[in-house]
This record gives sequence, structure tokens and C-alpha cells, in this order.
Amino acid sequence: MPGQKTIETDGNFKSFSTAHIPHHERVEFWEAHNADALIGLDIRPLHTQTLDAQQHNRETSQIRAAKVLGSSQLVERTPEMIKKHPTESVALFFCTQGDSFYSDENSTHVLQAGQLLACNADRPFLRGFGIGVSEMVLTVSMDAYTRITRVKPLMSPVKLTFGSSLDTQGEITAATQLARLVDSALSAPDEHTATFEDQTLSWLESLFTEGHPDLTQLFQQAQHFIEVNLAHPNLRRSDLARWLHLSERQVGRIFSAQGTSFSNELLLRRVQAARSILQAEPHVPIADVARRCGFGSTSYFSRSFRRIVGHSPTTERAQMRV
Repeated sequence: MPGQKTIETDGNFKSFSTAHIPHHERVEFWEAHNADALIGLDIRPLHTQTLDAQQHNRETSQIRAAKVLGSSQLVERTPEMIKKHPTESVALFFCTQGDSFYSDENSTHVLQAGQLLACNADRPFLRGFGIGVSEMVLTVSMDAYTRITRVKPLMSPVKLTFGSSLDTQGEITAATQLARLVDSALSAPDEHTATFEDQTLSWLESLFTEGHPDLTQLFQQAQHFIEVNLAHPNLRRSDLARWLHLSERQVGRIFSAQGTSFSNELLLRRVQAARSILQAEPHVPIADVARRCGFGSTSYFSRSFRRIVGHSPTTERAQMRV
């Protein structure tokens, strides 16, 4: 490919830049490099600007790592792209500067500097970078992932913090250690390949297994479960425990670490959902709003809403009409 700068060293280290590629060919080359070295994506520059992008890659038998910089763009993993370029892997996106968003059919997440998101790379998603790309990406084969997690599935995208500013009591989290390892490995291509792979898999095991639970990760998963199921009036902590493959006592610790409880979080999410409906659908009866959000009775809904919001559902709707 003309204009492509590629360096091969121990550990399959590569470097790519669009700098010397004609402007009208840059998207095509950028997509081709991503499909070959990382993840196949449909890519669209934003604001009709010329695409500028560069990527440093490292690959082992089970892992691909990349450091990515670029101008504003949308990247999409469509069903057609998945069929054309399957990865059979889990992807982790580490936001190092600015912010970005990730969206799939079930949820949307905003990533800020110091946060990462893990997802199944063979499920459709859309990502956007409004002020440019600045991130690290790590993919691990599904075989390796299922082995180190004891075949525990990644039920939904998981957002974690790897920035050291949020470490507590001097502890360095597995997410922080993993981010540092990937950054170091991409900066030092002569580092032994086997060492990099072994250390990466070790920190991934700490990140995802019950033996070294990351409570922030589990809380994010719990919140997603509640949001999807809050319309069920008989939703219980035991339902969440079965979904997470944990005991109810372990589930209790997840919420306790965040200064709350399952019942309080469920009630808060129900009231937030109800408030959104009241604002977006002004003609829906209050009783129907309560039912759709999982409240057993209108009176309980009204009491709960007043306690959390500070006024009644009726007042909330009346304020929207002013």
C-alpha cells in the first residue's frame, strides 16, 4: 500500500499512519489496516474533515493491542462487517484523552479519560469520537477469555475505571495494571512476546473472575440488569444473583461498596424511569406510568416518587406544562 508505514519487529509490532496517503484514499487505507491488525470497522470522518489517523499495533497468538490517535470519526461494527471480518474476541477500549461514546442495541455508554469499556467484539456497535481518537485497544481471543473466566460470559458491555486518581488506600486495581502493561508493551516492541501475553492474561483474569472481583465492574453489570428488568414488579436480589452467577451475600457486598443496597438502587432506577416517562409522554395516566416502572400500586409509586424527587408525580407533570 503506498503511503503505509509498517515496522515489523519481535512480537509483530506494526506502525501505521495516513500522513502520506492521498486524502481521498485515507478512509479506505484506515479501514484496511484496522481489519488486518485489530477489528474490522466501517469508518466515517466527522465534520467533512480530512481523516488523520495513526496506530501502533502489537500481536501475539491470543492478543492484539493498539495505541490509536486520530481526528473526529464514527466507527461502526455492522453485522455485515462482523460476517466479513469475525474476530471471535473480547475487546477492551481504554480512553486516554477526551471522551467518546459506545452504543449497541441495548445501551449507550460515554467514556471519559481514565475509563475503559469491555465488550464482545462480534456484536454490532457504534462508537463516536467528537474531538478525536486517543485510546488504547486490547482484544483477547474468546478461547482465552472463556478459559481465564471459567466460561463466564460477558453478558453486556462493562465500563471500568483505570485512572490512578480513583485508586483507594494506595491500591492499584487490575484495570490500572492492565492499562500500564499495554502502554508499556506498545512503547517497547523488543519486550519478549511470551512475557507480554502471560502478564496480560494474568491481569485479565484478575479483572474478570470471581476470585479477584472488581466491584465497580459488577456494579455496572447490576445496574444494567436492573434497567432492563425494572418493569417486573417482583424483581428480587436473588434474580440478579443468578444472572451474575454470585451468591446473594456477594451481591449485597457489590451494592454496599457503592454506599447503597439492591432495593434502594432498584427504587431509584424505577423513579428515574418514571420521571422520564412523565416528561416524554404527558398524556399517559399516572397509574400506567407506575405499572410500566414496576410499582405494585399507584399509592406506593406516589410515595416513593415524592421521597426521592421532592414532589408528587402530578406536580412533576404540571411543572412540564408551565
